[in-house]
Amino acid sequence: MNLDFPWLALGSFASGIGSLYLLAQLQTHWDKPGARWFVATIVTQIVWCFSYGVALLVFDRTLRLALEMVSWLGIIWIGFCFLSFALGYTGRTNVLESGWYRGVAVLPLAGTALVVTNPLHTVVWEGFRVVSTAGSAGADYAVLPMGLLTIIVAMLFVSFGTLLVFDTVVSYGPLYRREALAVGLSPIPPGAAVLVWAGGIGPVPTVNLTTLLFLPHVALDLYAFVRSDMFEFHPATRRAGERAAIHDIATPVAIVDDQRRVVNLNPAAEGMLGVDKREGLTEPLNGFLIGDDIPPDGESSRVSIETGGRRREFKIRQTALRDEAGTQLGYTVVFQDITDEIRRERRLEVLNRFLRHNVRNESVVIQARAELLAAELDGDHADHAATIERSVSRLVDSGQKARTLAEAGAGDAALESVSLADLVTEVIATARDGNDGSVAVEIPDDLRLTTQPALLEILLANLVENALQHVPDAVVTVGATVDGGDVVLTVSDNGPGIPEHELGVLERGRETDLNHGSGIGLWLVRWTTTTLEGELEFDTSDGTTVTVRLPRERTAAEAA
Repeated sequence: MNLDFPWLALGSFASGIGSLYLLAQLQTHWDKPGARWFVATIVTQIVWCFSYGVALLVFDRTLRLALEMVSWLGIIWIGFCFLSFALGYTGRTNVLESGWYRGVAVLPLAGTALVVTNPLHTVVWEGFRVVSTAGSAGADYAVLPMGLLTIIVAMLFVSFGTLLVFDTVVSYGPLYRREALAVGLSPIPPGAAVLVWAGGIGPVPTVNLTTLLFLPHVALDLYAFVRSDMFEFHPATRRAGERAAIHDIATPVAIVDDQRRVVNLNPAAEGMLGVDKREGLTEPLNGFLIGDDIPPDGESSRVSIETGGRRREFKIRQTALRDEAGTQLGYTVVFQDITDEIRRERRLEVLNRFLRHNVRNESVVIQARAELLAAELDGDHADHAATIERSVSRLVDSGQKARTLAEAGAGDAALESVSLADLVTEVIATARDGNDGSVAVEIPDDLRLTTQPALLEILLANLVENALQHVPDAVVTVGATVDGGDVVLTVSDNGPGIPEHELGVLERGRETDLNHGSGIGLWLVRWTTTTLEGELEFDTSDGTTVTVRLPRERTAAEAA
């Protein structure tokens, strides 16, 4: 090898060209979190590489000293830019934009001022002279304590930034583990070169080999940020999501340790407890509650807590926090305010009790008297009495259906394995009382499903009764088949079809003054199907065919 050939300068230029290529590849990502600071880092790196490459070719002391100062500025600013990139990339923009971090920028500014004015005070280095080293213009001088401190601060910036990126990306799990390793390793070669040079050790102490070792640094960054698209899936999204999931929601959330002491509170929890988060840290959570205490067993519960001078009801959900080894560290405690829901339930209970008892009892009296009048009167008067009797009968029937739904929803969550054919046969026997028409059953005798029998019976009864009651000389067919893990149940009749406005109300899920159904039967069908985790379809192209798809095997969790 010809030692007089400027190999060192060419190596520095090669690093600059590689850095330019990296910068070009990242152009489409410049709007990503932290990307502009990463661009600033690479630009600093490019200026450093090319200026130092030129410096190695210049033997004029004045010009060589000026170019050496540019290298020092590269050392100073590359650390600050890289740390700023790491903060933005990992979603810590609150730190990046804070006043105290702007104060940190004073350090590289102060270092810049010291380097530029060093010929006046010589506190950074002294004894600068140009020496020929392996065909290049090396520089021999003594780095003073202030210069070493400046370099150490810059290296600390790089180290902190590397740790932030490495730790945050690894927390994604296996998604970017190798890429995170590349990011963690990339600053090591140039960083080690800076420290070796500053210490005056190594094979060529008069030459700073940092720019040459930017080549593996660039290669590792290309692998991590370009080949693997680390800027496409950046940790800032996750950090923002975690913040929104706890800090920004209106639901009070408290994080406690295994001793039930407060570790963190979101703003909603601060308002509910009437305490500032900084004052509440390390204090027992129950100490801030006026009313019931949260059970220590970690189970969900319901407590009554006084907040804002009023007592509110909360549903408490506690989720254990564990590390990767499975060790329990504490709990996430979520307070769901159910005060309005409970009040609404109580009002509905009173209204339901009134409708079930008072209205039903009075309707039965009217129905009985109408029957007596219809039997004793003649002509139009008898017809009027019969009309009253039929209307009240429908009202009583609707009340009974509402009562059936309320009772079934309250206490029939238990799952059982039932024979569908047997259940349908029982339903049909009951539905035929007082109704004309025929019902055919096309269900295999061995077809069974695990479900809530009481709710399924309500569903079947309303479908069959609806067809028998509203279709003259009805011909009803009840069938069932197995489709994968589902049972497909069909009830069809030869009637004119359910009116479109009735189906429209079901599809919208609510009734209005202008759009409402004529009864509660179809609502029972829809509600029971939903509770049974099923799907409901209506086909009125030829009569009415109702298709209900139910899971063949339900779990206790689904029925809860």
